[in-house]
Amino acid sequence: MQAGVWRVSVCQLAANARATTAIAAAATKLQAEKVYKQSLTDVQCQLRKGCQGSAKLALNSTREGGNSRLNERIQKTTAIVPQLIIKRSSVSYSRYSASTIMNSYCKELTLMTYDIIGFDLDGTLLRYDLLEMTTLIYNALKQFLVEHKGYPEALLHQKLDMDFLQKGLILDGQRGNVLKLSHEATILRASHGTRLLSDDEIVAIYGTDRRWDVSTAFYNDPLSTWNGPSTLQIRALLDYFDMPCALVFAQAVDIVDRDGTSSGAPKEYKVWQDLLDGLMQNYSRDNFSNDKSLYFKAMRAEPQRYVLRSSEKLISWLHELRANGKKLFLLTGSNIDFANLTATQAFGRDWQQLFDFVVTFAKKPGFFTMKRPFMIVDNEAKRELPDSELSLEANLKSGEVYSQGNWHQLHQAMARLLNKDTNEARALYFGDNIIQDIYTPVKHRDFDAVAIAEELSLVDQKDYAFNDVLSSKFWDSYFFIGNTPTLWSGFIAYYAQICVSSMEQMAQMPPTERIVSTNVNGFYPALPKQLMSSNLTTSWHGGGV
Repeated sequence: MQAGVWRVSVCQLAANARATTAIAAAATKLQAEKVYKQSLTDVQCQLRKGCQGSAKLALNSTREGGNSRLNERIQKTTAIVPQLIIKRSSVSYSRYSASTIMNSYCKELTLMTYDIIGFDLDGTLLRYDLLEMTTLIYNALKQFLVEHKGYPEALLHQKLDMDFLQKGLILDGQRGNVLKLSHEATILRASHGTRLLSDDEIVAIYGTDRRWDVSTAFYNDPLSTWNGPSTLQIRALLDYFDMPCALVFAQAVDIVDRDGTSSGAPKEYKVWQDLLDGLMQNYSRDNFSNDKSLYFKAMRAEPQRYVLRSSEKLISWLHELRANGKKLFLLTGSNIDFANLTATQAFGRDWQQLFDFVVTFAKKPGFFTMKRPFMIVDNEAKRELPDSELSLEANLKSGEVYSQGNWHQLHQAMARLLNKDTNEARALYFGDNIIQDIYTPVKHRDFDAVAIAEELSLVDQKDYAFNDVLSSKFWDSYFFIGNTPTLWSGFIAYYAQICVSSMEQMAQMPPTERIVSTNVNGFYPALPKQLMSSNLTTSWHGGGV
Protein backbone atom coordinates (compact mmCIF):
# COMPACT_ATOMS: atom_id res chain seq x y z
CA MET A 1 0.00 0.00 0.00
CA GLN A 2 2.89 2.27 0.44
CA ALA A 3 3.78 4.71 -2.30
CA GLY A 4 7.45 5.55 -2.45
CA VAL A 5 8.67 8.98 -3.42
CA TRP A 6 11.57 8.47 -5.76
CA ARG A 7 14.12 11.21 -6.06
CA VAL A 8 16.56 11.27 -8.96
CA SER A 9 19.91 12.85 -8.21
CA VAL A 10 21.46 15.50 -10.40
CA CYS A 11 24.33 13.13 -11.18
CA GLN A 12 21.97 10.52 -12.63
CA LEU A 13 20.57 13.07 -15.04
CA ALA A 14 23.96 14.18 -16.42
CA ALA A 15 24.99 12.97 -19.81
CA ASN A 16 28.64 13.75 -19.29
CA ALA A 17 31.00 15.06 -16.65
CA ARG A 18 30.77 18.69 -17.78
CA ALA A 19 26.97 18.68 -17.72
CA THR A 20 27.07 17.01 -14.32
CA THR A 21 29.27 19.77 -12.93
CA ALA A 22 27.05 22.52 -14.33
CA ILE A 23 23.82 20.97 -13.13
CA ALA A 24 25.24 20.14 -9.72
CA ALA A 25 26.45 23.71 -9.35
CA ALA A 26 23.03 25.04 -10.29
CA ALA A 27 21.34 22.69 -7.82
CA THR A 28 23.74 23.71 -5.08
CA LYS A 29 23.07 27.38 -5.79
CA LEU A 30 19.30 26.80 -5.74
CA GLN A 31 19.50 24.98 -2.42
CA ALA A 32 21.72 27.69 -0.99
CA GLU A 33 19.26 30.36 -2.06
CA LYS A 34 16.52 28.45 -0.31
CA VAL A 35 18.57 28.29 2.86
CA TYR A 36 19.30 32.01 2.78
CA LYS A 37 15.71 32.97 2.09
CA GLN A 38 14.68 30.70 4.93
CA SER A 39 17.26 32.20 7.24
CA LEU A 40 15.72 35.65 6.85
CA THR A 41 12.29 34.30 7.70
CA ASP A 42 13.70 32.41 10.69
CA VAL A 43 15.48 35.51 11.93
CA GLN A 44 12.29 37.55 11.70
CA CYS A 45 10.38 34.83 13.52
CA GLN A 46 12.97 34.69 16.29
CA LEU A 47 13.01 38.46 16.61
CA ARG A 48 9.24 38.50 16.87
CA LYS A 49 9.69 36.33 19.95
CA GLY A 50 12.62 38.40 21.20
CA CYS A 51 15.12 35.61 20.54
CA GLN A 52 17.96 37.87 19.39
CA GLY A 53 20.65 35.34 20.30
CA SER A 54 19.15 32.65 18.06
CA ALA A 55 18.62 35.17 15.29
CA LYS A 56 22.24 36.23 15.34
CA LEU A 57 23.28 32.57 15.37
CA ALA A 58 21.26 32.01 12.22
CA LEU A 59 22.88 35.06 10.65
CA ASN A 60 26.40 33.91 11.48
CA SER A 61 25.68 30.33 10.44
CA THR A 62 24.43 31.21 6.96
CA ARG A 63 26.86 33.84 5.73
CA GLU A 64 27.95 33.38 2.17
CA GLY A 65 30.00 35.74 0.03
CA GLY A 66 27.68 35.39 -2.92
CA ASN A 67 24.59 36.32 -0.92
CA SER A 68 25.57 39.69 0.44
CA ARG A 69 22.21 41.23 -0.30
CA LEU A 70 20.39 38.71 1.85
CA ASN A 71 22.97 39.14 4.61
CA GLU A 72 22.56 42.88 4.48
CA ARG A 73 18.80 42.44 4.89
CA ILE A 74 19.29 40.15 7.87
CA GLN A 75 21.77 42.56 9.44
CA LYS A 76 19.38 45.43 8.89
CA THR A 77 16.60 43.42 10.53
CA THR A 78 18.68 42.62 13.61
CA ALA A 79 19.80 46.24 13.89
CA ILE A 80 16.29 47.62 14.28
CA VAL A 81 14.97 45.20 16.89
CA PRO A 82 13.74 47.92 19.30
CA GLN A 83 11.52 49.44 16.60
CA LEU A 84 10.75 46.21 14.74
CA ILE A 85 7.19 45.63 13.66
CA ILE A 86 6.91 42.42 11.70
CA LYS A 87 4.09 42.57 9.19
CA ARG A 88 2.41 39.45 7.85
CA SER A 89 3.67 38.50 4.42
CA SER A 90 3.52 35.77 1.84
CA VAL A 91 7.10 34.63 2.43
CA SER A 92 7.00 30.84 2.60
CA TYR A 93 9.20 28.34 4.40
CA SER A 94 11.07 25.58 2.68
CA ARG A 95 12.40 22.21 3.69
CA TYR A 96 15.92 23.67 3.58
CA SER A 97 15.97 25.85 6.66
CA ALA A 98 18.53 27.68 8.74
CA SER A 99 16.29 26.44 11.50
CA THR A 100 18.12 23.13 11.40
CA ILE A 101 21.20 25.05 12.51
CA MET A 102 19.28 27.10 15.08
CA ASN A 103 17.38 23.99 16.26
CA SER A 104 14.40 26.30 16.71
CA TYR A 105 12.03 27.96 14.28
CA CYS A 106 8.40 28.85 13.73
CA LYS A 107 6.15 26.75 11.56
CA GLU A 108 3.74 28.69 9.43
CA LEU A 109 0.72 28.27 7.18
CA THR A 110 -0.07 30.52 4.22
CA LEU A 111 -3.20 29.28 2.47
CA MET A 112 -2.59 31.48 -0.56
CA THR A 113 0.46 29.38 -1.51
CA TYR A 114 -1.80 26.39 -2.21
CA ASP A 115 -3.94 25.78 -5.28
CA ILE A 116 -6.08 22.98 -3.85
CA ILE A 117 -7.48 22.76 -0.33
CA GLY A 118 -9.35 19.75 0.99
CA PHE A 119 -11.28 18.95 4.14
CA ASP A 120 -12.36 15.97 6.13
CA LEU A 121 -15.96 16.25 7.34
CA ASP A 122 -16.59 14.58 10.72
CA GLY A 123 -14.57 16.17 13.49
CA THR A 124 -13.05 18.68 11.10
CA LEU A 125 -15.43 20.85 9.10
CA LEU A 126 -18.31 19.86 11.33
CA ARG A 127 -18.19 19.32 15.06
CA TYR A 128 -20.29 17.11 17.29
CA ASP A 129 -21.76 17.61 20.71
CA LEU A 130 -19.16 15.32 22.25
CA LEU A 131 -21.14 14.65 25.41
CA GLU A 132 -24.25 13.54 23.54
CA MET A 133 -22.38 11.57 20.89
CA THR A 134 -20.07 9.81 23.34
CA THR A 135 -23.04 8.76 25.47
CA LEU A 136 -24.90 7.47 22.40
CA ILE A 137 -21.98 5.38 21.10
CA TYR A 138 -21.10 4.03 24.55
CA ASN A 139 -24.64 2.80 25.17
CA ALA A 140 -25.05 1.38 21.66
CA LEU A 141 -21.85 -0.68 21.94
CA LYS A 142 -22.75 -2.05 25.37
CA GLN A 143 -26.17 -3.05 24.12
CA PHE A 144 -24.63 -4.82 21.13
CA LEU A 145 -22.34 -6.92 23.34
CA VAL A 146 -25.23 -7.97 25.55
CA GLU A 147 -27.81 -8.62 22.82
CA HIS A 148 -25.57 -10.11 20.11
CA LYS A 149 -22.54 -11.51 21.92
CA GLY A 150 -24.09 -12.87 25.10
CA TYR A 151 -22.35 -10.64 27.65
CA PRO A 152 -24.05 -10.41 31.06
CA GLU A 153 -26.68 -7.71 31.53
CA ALA A 154 -24.46 -6.37 34.30
CA LEU A 155 -22.53 -4.62 31.50
CA LEU A 156 -25.58 -2.45 30.78
CA HIS A 157 -25.53 -1.20 34.36
CA GLN A 158 -21.95 0.02 34.18
CA LYS A 159 -21.65 3.79 34.40
CA LEU A 160 -20.19 6.08 31.79
CA ASP A 161 -16.91 7.22 33.35
CA MET A 162 -15.81 10.10 31.15
CA ASP A 163 -12.50 10.31 32.97
CA PHE A 164 -11.45 6.95 31.51
CA LEU A 165 -12.03 8.11 27.94
CA GLN A 166 -9.43 9.70 25.70
CA LYS A 167 -8.81 9.83 21.99
CA GLY A 168 -5.62 8.09 20.90
CA LEU A 169 -5.53 5.21 23.37
CA ILE A 170 -4.31 1.82 22.09
CA LEU A 171 -6.13 -1.45 22.75
CA ASP A 172 -4.06 -4.60 23.34
CA GLY A 173 -6.96 -6.86 22.47
CA GLN A 174 -5.56 -10.24 23.41
CA ARG A 175 -4.38 -9.16 26.87
CA GLY A 176 -7.39 -7.00 27.72
CA ASN A 177 -5.18 -3.95 28.25
CA VAL A 178 -5.51 -0.29 27.32
CA LEU A 179 -2.26 1.55 26.57
CA LYS A 180 -1.03 5.10 26.23
CA LEU A 181 2.19 5.46 24.23
CA SER A 182 4.96 8.03 24.18
CA HIS A 183 6.28 9.73 21.04
CA GLU A 184 8.89 6.94 20.94
CA ALA A 185 6.31 4.14 21.34
CA THR A 186 7.14 3.26 24.94
CA ILE A 187 4.19 2.54 27.22
CA LEU A 188 3.66 5.55 29.46
CA ARG A 189 0.57 4.29 31.21
CA ALA A 190 -1.66 1.22 30.97
CA SER A 191 -4.70 -0.44 32.47
CA HIS A 192 -6.00 -3.98 32.56
CA GLY A 193 -9.71 -3.52 32.13
CA THR A 194 -10.39 -0.37 34.12
CA ARG A 195 -7.63 -1.07 36.68
CA LEU A 196 -4.53 1.09 36.37
CA LEU A 197 -1.40 -1.05 36.07
CA SER A 198 1.63 -0.23 38.20
CA ASP A 199 5.03 0.35 36.63
CA ASP A 200 6.13 -3.05 37.91
CA GLU A 201 3.16 -4.73 36.24
CA ILE A 202 3.83 -2.93 32.94
CA VAL A 203 7.45 -4.14 33.02
CA ALA A 204 6.35 -7.69 33.90
CA ILE A 205 4.01 -7.78 30.90
CA TYR A 206 5.92 -5.80 28.28
CA GLY A 207 9.55 -5.95 29.43
CA THR A 208 11.96 -3.44 30.88
CA ASP A 209 11.89 -1.34 27.70
CA ARG A 210 8.09 -1.01 28.13
CA ARG A 211 7.39 -1.88 24.51
CA TRP A 212 4.84 -4.07 22.78
CA ASP A 213 6.08 -5.38 19.44
CA VAL A 214 2.70 -4.83 17.76
CA SER A 215 2.38 -1.20 18.86
CA THR A 216 6.02 -0.63 17.91
CA ALA A 217 5.20 -1.91 14.42
CA PHE A 218 2.30 0.54 14.35
CA TYR A 219 4.62 3.35 15.39
CA ASN A 220 7.15 2.49 12.68
CA ASP A 221 4.50 2.13 9.96
CA PRO A 222 0.89 2.79 11.00
CA LEU A 223 -0.47 1.35 7.76
CA SER A 224 1.23 -2.02 8.39
CA THR A 225 -1.35 -2.85 11.06
CA TRP A 226 -4.34 -1.28 9.30
CA ASN A 227 -5.61 -4.52 7.77
CA GLY A 228 -4.99 -8.23 8.23
CA PRO A 229 -4.40 -10.28 11.39
CA SER A 230 -3.02 -7.30 13.34
CA THR A 231 -6.48 -5.73 13.45
CA LEU A 232 -7.52 -8.42 15.96
CA GLN A 233 -4.57 -7.57 18.19
CA ILE A 234 -4.41 -3.79 18.17
CA ARG A 235 -6.73 -0.85 17.72
CA ALA A 236 -5.71 2.79 17.87
CA LEU A 237 -8.73 4.85 18.89
CA LEU A 238 -8.07 7.67 16.48
CA ASP A 239 -11.27 9.72 16.57
CA TYR A 240 -14.38 10.46 18.59
CA PHE A 241 -16.32 7.65 16.89
CA ASP A 242 -13.80 5.19 18.38
CA MET A 243 -13.12 6.92 21.70
CA PRO A 244 -15.99 5.30 23.70
CA CYS A 245 -14.59 1.87 22.78
CA ALA A 246 -11.92 2.20 25.45
CA LEU A 247 -14.40 2.16 28.32
CA VAL A 248 -16.74 -0.46 26.84
CA PHE A 249 -13.73 -2.70 26.18
CA ALA A 250 -12.29 -2.18 29.67
CA GLN A 251 -15.60 -2.74 31.48
CA ALA A 252 -16.27 -5.89 29.44
CA VAL A 253 -12.80 -7.19 30.36
CA ASP A 254 -13.60 -6.52 34.04
CA ILE A 255 -16.76 -8.60 33.74
CA VAL A 256 -14.96 -11.44 31.92
CA ASP A 257 -12.37 -11.50 34.71
CA ARG A 258 -14.99 -11.40 37.44
CA ASP A 259 -17.14 -14.12 35.89
CA GLY A 260 -14.21 -16.27 34.77
CA THR A 261 -13.68 -19.85 35.79
CA SER A 262 -11.66 -20.93 38.81
CA SER A 263 -8.63 -21.21 36.52
CA GLY A 264 -8.48 -17.43 36.47
CA ALA A 265 -8.59 -14.87 33.70
CA PRO A 266 -8.42 -16.18 30.11
CA LYS A 267 -5.01 -16.22 28.44
CA GLU A 268 -6.43 -14.40 25.45
CA TYR A 269 -9.46 -12.16 25.53
CA LYS A 270 -12.07 -12.12 22.76
CA VAL A 271 -13.65 -8.85 23.88
CA TRP A 272 -12.01 -6.77 21.19
CA GLN A 273 -13.14 -9.12 18.41
CA ASP A 274 -16.71 -8.88 19.71
CA LEU A 275 -16.46 -5.12 20.04
CA LEU A 276 -15.09 -4.81 16.50
CA ASP A 277 -18.25 -6.55 15.26
CA GLY A 278 -20.22 -3.95 17.20
CA LEU A 279 -18.36 -1.12 15.51
CA MET A 280 -19.04 -2.68 12.13
CA GLN A 281 -22.75 -2.87 12.87
CA ASN A 282 -22.78 0.64 14.30
CA TYR A 283 -21.10 2.34 11.33
CA SER A 284 -21.70 0.08 8.32
CA ARG A 285 -23.33 2.10 5.54
CA ASP A 286 -25.69 -0.83 4.92
CA ASN A 287 -27.32 -0.08 8.28
CA PHE A 288 -27.98 3.63 7.83
CA SER A 289 -31.72 3.26 7.26
CA ASN A 290 -32.65 -0.25 8.47
CA ASP A 291 -32.60 0.46 12.25
CA LYS A 292 -29.97 -2.22 12.92
CA SER A 293 -27.55 0.50 13.99
CA LEU A 294 -28.69 2.24 17.15
CA TYR A 295 -26.22 4.99 16.34
CA PHE A 296 -27.66 5.78 12.90
CA LYS A 297 -31.21 5.42 14.21
CA ALA A 298 -30.62 8.07 16.86
CA MET A 299 -28.75 10.36 14.46
CA ARG A 300 -31.56 10.23 11.89
CA ALA A 301 -34.16 10.97 14.54
CA GLU A 302 -32.39 13.97 16.11
CA PRO A 303 -29.43 15.24 14.08
CA GLN A 304 -29.69 18.61 15.84
CA ARG A 305 -28.98 16.88 19.16
CA TYR A 306 -25.63 15.55 18.04
CA VAL A 307 -24.32 17.85 15.29
CA LEU A 308 -23.30 21.41 16.08
CA ARG A 309 -24.32 24.13 13.66
CA SER A 310 -21.31 25.66 11.91
CA SER A 311 -20.91 29.40 12.11
CA GLU A 312 -21.66 31.76 9.25
CA LYS A 313 -18.08 32.92 9.63
CA LEU A 314 -16.78 29.47 8.69
CA ILE A 315 -19.11 29.31 5.70
CA SER A 316 -17.96 32.76 4.56
CA TRP A 317 -14.35 31.68 5.04
CA LEU A 318 -14.88 28.78 2.63
CA HIS A 319 -16.51 31.10 0.10
CA GLU A 320 -13.57 33.48 0.40
CA LEU A 321 -11.11 30.67 -0.35
CA ARG A 322 -12.92 29.95 -3.59
CA ALA A 323 -13.12 33.65 -4.40
CA ASN A 324 -9.33 33.66 -4.18
CA GLY A 325 -9.11 31.01 -6.87
CA LYS A 326 -8.68 27.95 -4.68
CA LYS A 327 -10.25 24.65 -5.65
CA LEU A 328 -11.94 23.02 -2.66
CA PHE A 329 -12.80 19.40 -2.12
CA LEU A 330 -14.56 17.50 0.66
CA LEU A 331 -13.18 14.03 1.31
CA THR A 332 -15.02 11.95 3.90
CA GLY A 333 -15.20 8.33 4.92
CA SER A 334 -18.93 8.72 5.53
CA ASN A 335 -21.37 7.40 2.96
CA ILE A 336 -23.37 9.99 1.04
CA ASP A 337 -26.58 9.46 3.04
CA PHE A 338 -24.92 10.02 6.43
CA ALA A 339 -22.71 12.82 5.10
CA ASN A 340 -25.77 14.58 3.73
CA LEU A 341 -27.58 14.23 7.07
CA THR A 342 -24.76 15.73 9.13
CA ALA A 343 -23.57 18.33 6.62
CA THR A 344 -27.13 19.61 6.10
CA GLN A 345 -27.46 20.05 9.85
CA ALA A 346 -24.11 21.85 10.07
CA PHE A 347 -24.13 23.95 6.88
CA GLY A 348 -27.65 23.90 5.44
CA ARG A 349 -29.18 22.24 2.41
CA ASP A 350 -26.77 23.88 -0.04
CA TRP A 351 -23.65 22.45 1.62
CA GLN A 352 -22.43 20.78 -1.58
CA GLN A 353 -22.10 24.17 -3.27
CA LEU A 354 -19.24 25.03 -0.91
CA PHE A 355 -16.94 22.62 -2.78
CA ASP A 356 -15.73 21.93 -6.30
CA PHE A 357 -15.70 18.20 -5.61
CA VAL A 358 -17.32 16.01 -2.96
CA VAL A 359 -15.99 12.48 -2.39
CA THR A 360 -17.83 10.19 0.05
CA PHE A 361 -17.06 6.69 1.38
CA ALA A 362 -13.44 7.49 0.52
CA LYS A 363 -11.93 4.54 2.42
CA LYS A 364 -9.01 6.49 3.84
CA PRO A 365 -6.11 5.96 4.18
CA GLY A 366 -6.26 3.76 1.05
CA PHE A 367 -7.63 6.71 -0.92
CA PHE A 368 -4.17 8.26 -0.78
CA THR A 369 -2.11 5.14 -1.38
CA MET A 370 -4.13 3.04 -3.83
CA LYS A 371 -5.92 3.51 -7.14
CA ARG A 372 -9.46 2.44 -6.46
CA PRO A 373 -11.95 3.51 -9.13
CA PHE A 374 -14.47 6.25 -8.44
CA MET A 375 -18.15 5.33 -8.29
CA ILE A 376 -21.01 7.57 -9.41
CA VAL A 377 -23.42 8.83 -6.74
CA ASP A 378 -27.12 9.34 -7.34
CA ASN A 379 -27.39 12.72 -5.67
CA GLU A 380 -31.18 12.63 -5.51
CA ALA A 381 -31.46 9.19 -3.92
CA LYS A 382 -28.24 9.76 -1.91
CA ARG A 383 -26.75 6.41 -2.80
CA GLU A 384 -23.81 4.97 -4.70
CA LEU A 385 -24.96 3.53 -8.03
CA PRO A 386 -24.08 -0.16 -8.46
CA ASP A 387 -21.84 -1.09 -11.38
CA SER A 388 -20.95 2.57 -11.95
CA GLU A 389 -17.16 2.32 -11.77
CA LEU A 390 -15.31 4.98 -13.70
CA SER A 391 -12.09 4.13 -15.47
CA LEU A 392 -8.88 5.36 -13.89
CA GLU A 393 -8.45 7.65 -16.91
CA ALA A 394 -11.90 9.25 -16.65
CA ASN A 395 -12.05 13.00 -16.12
CA LEU A 396 -14.03 13.86 -12.99
CA LYS A 397 -16.56 16.67 -13.34
CA SER A 398 -16.63 19.67 -11.05
CA GLY A 399 -19.79 19.97 -8.98
CA GLU A 400 -20.44 16.24 -8.91
CA VAL A 401 -20.53 13.91 -5.92
CA TYR A 402 -18.46 10.73 -6.14
CA SER A 403 -17.82 7.70 -3.97
CA GLN A 404 -14.58 5.81 -3.17
CA GLY A 405 -11.85 6.69 -5.69
CA ASN A 406 -8.21 7.77 -5.39
CA TRP A 407 -6.13 10.89 -4.88
CA HIS A 408 -4.20 10.62 -8.15
CA GLN A 409 -7.35 10.98 -10.27
CA LEU A 410 -8.90 13.70 -8.11
CA HIS A 411 -5.66 15.68 -8.17
CA GLN A 412 -5.57 15.47 -11.96
CA ALA A 413 -9.15 16.72 -12.24
CA MET A 414 -8.52 19.76 -10.07
CA ALA A 415 -5.22 20.53 -11.79
CA ARG A 416 -7.08 20.63 -15.11
CA LEU A 417 -9.50 23.19 -13.69
CA LEU A 418 -6.50 25.26 -12.67
CA ASN A 419 -4.82 24.82 -16.06
CA LYS A 420 -1.77 23.42 -14.28
CA ASP A 421 0.22 20.23 -14.35
CA THR A 422 -0.40 18.04 -11.32
CA ASN A 423 3.14 18.56 -10.09
CA GLU A 424 2.48 22.32 -10.02
CA ALA A 425 -0.92 22.17 -8.30
CA ARG A 426 -0.04 22.30 -4.59
CA ALA A 427 -2.50 20.67 -2.20
CA LEU A 428 -3.33 21.04 1.49
CA TYR A 429 -5.67 18.87 3.57
CA PHE A 430 -7.36 19.55 6.91
CA GLY A 431 -8.26 16.58 9.09
CA ASP A 432 -8.62 15.29 12.64
CA ASN A 433 -7.58 11.66 12.17
CA ILE A 434 -3.82 11.80 12.63
CA ILE A 435 -3.11 8.64 10.63
CA GLN A 436 -5.71 8.89 7.87
CA ASP A 437 -5.66 12.64 7.37
CA ILE A 438 -2.18 13.79 8.38
CA TYR A 439 0.42 11.02 8.31
CA THR A 440 -0.74 9.26 5.14
CA PRO A 441 -1.12 12.18 2.70
CA VAL A 442 2.11 13.79 3.90
CA LYS A 443 4.17 10.60 4.08
CA HIS A 444 2.81 8.83 1.02
CA ARG A 445 1.64 11.63 -1.24
CA ASP A 446 3.99 14.45 -0.25
CA PHE A 447 1.41 17.16 0.16
CA ASP A 448 0.69 19.19 3.23
CA ALA A 449 -1.80 18.76 6.05
CA VAL A 450 -3.19 20.69 9.01
CA ALA A 451 -4.10 18.69 12.12
CA ILE A 452 -7.34 19.45 13.92
CA ALA A 453 -7.09 18.51 17.61
CA GLU A 454 -10.04 19.72 19.64
CA GLU A 455 -8.02 18.82 22.74
CA LEU A 456 -6.09 22.06 22.20
CA SER A 457 -9.26 23.81 23.37
CA LEU A 458 -8.42 22.55 26.87
CA VAL A 459 -5.21 24.57 26.63
CA ASP A 460 -6.44 27.87 25.21
CA GLN A 461 -10.15 28.10 26.15
CA LYS A 462 -11.18 28.50 29.78
CA ASP A 463 -14.89 28.08 28.98
CA TYR A 464 -14.55 25.12 26.59
CA ALA A 465 -17.92 23.34 26.49
CA PHE A 466 -16.64 19.75 26.49
CA ASN A 467 -13.95 20.00 29.11
CA ASP A 468 -15.46 17.11 31.09
CA VAL A 469 -15.41 14.86 28.02
CA LEU A 470 -11.85 15.46 26.83
CA SER A 471 -9.93 16.08 30.06
CA SER A 472 -8.74 13.00 31.96
CA LYS A 473 -6.98 12.63 35.27
CA PHE A 474 -6.67 8.88 34.66
CA TRP A 475 -4.67 9.25 31.42
CA ASP A 476 -3.39 12.84 31.74
CA SER A 477 -3.30 15.02 28.63
CA TYR A 478 -3.81 13.83 25.06
CA PHE A 479 -0.50 15.56 24.30
CA PHE A 480 1.69 14.46 27.22
CA ILE A 481 2.13 12.64 30.52
CA GLY A 482 4.22 14.72 32.86
CA ASN A 483 6.71 16.29 30.48
CA THR A 484 6.83 13.34 28.09
CA PRO A 485 5.10 13.81 24.72
CA THR A 486 2.58 11.24 23.57
CA LEU A 487 2.60 9.29 20.34
CA TRP A 488 0.17 11.78 18.82
CA SER A 489 2.18 14.84 19.79
CA GLY A 490 5.07 13.20 17.96
CA PHE A 491 3.08 12.54 14.79
CA ILE A 492 1.59 16.04 14.82
CA ALA A 493 4.97 17.70 15.32
CA TYR A 494 6.61 15.70 12.56
CA TYR A 495 3.93 15.61 9.86
CA ALA A 496 1.52 18.54 10.31
CA GLN A 497 2.10 22.04 9.01
CA ILE A 498 0.34 23.37 12.07
CA CYS A 499 -2.16 22.03 14.60
CA VAL A 500 -5.26 23.99 15.56
CA SER A 501 -8.23 23.21 17.80
CA SER A 502 -10.96 23.62 15.16
CA MET A 503 -11.90 24.98 11.77
CA GLU A 504 -13.85 27.65 13.62
CA GLN A 505 -10.52 28.87 14.94
CA MET A 506 -9.15 29.00 11.39
CA ALA A 507 -12.18 31.01 10.28
CA GLN A 508 -11.36 33.77 12.76
CA MET A 509 -8.50 34.77 10.44
CA PRO A 510 -8.82 35.86 6.80
CA PRO A 511 -7.68 33.14 4.37
CA THR A 512 -5.09 35.59 3.05
CA GLU A 513 -3.43 35.93 6.45
CA ARG A 514 -0.15 34.21 7.14
CA ILE A 515 -0.38 32.10 10.30
CA VAL A 516 2.84 31.71 12.26
CA SER A 517 3.03 29.43 15.27
CA THR A 518 5.31 30.39 18.12
CA ASN A 519 6.99 27.00 18.34
CA VAL A 520 8.96 24.48 16.36
CA ASN A 521 6.22 21.85 16.52
CA GLY A 522 3.44 23.88 14.91
CA PHE A 523 0.90 23.93 17.75
CA TYR A 524 -1.18 27.07 17.28
CA PRO A 525 -1.60 29.49 18.91
CA ALA A 526 0.77 28.06 21.55
CA LEU A 527 2.59 24.90 22.54
CA PRO A 528 1.22 23.17 25.64
CA LYS A 529 3.69 24.26 28.31
CA GLN A 530 4.56 20.69 29.31
CA LEU A 531 6.01 20.14 25.82
CA MET A 532 8.28 23.17 25.91
CA SER A 533 11.23 21.18 27.23
CA SER A 534 10.47 18.00 25.28
CA ASN A 535 12.66 16.44 22.61
CA LEU A 536 9.99 16.25 19.92
CA THR A 537 11.43 16.02 16.42
CA THR A 538 9.85 17.85 13.55
CA SER A 539 10.01 17.91 9.77
CA TRP A 540 9.06 21.01 7.83
CA HIS A 541 6.79 20.28 4.86
CA GLY A 542 6.30 23.80 3.64
CA GLY A 543 7.07 23.32 -0.02
CA GLY A 544 9.37 25.37 -2.18
CA VAL A 545 10.19 29.07 -1.96
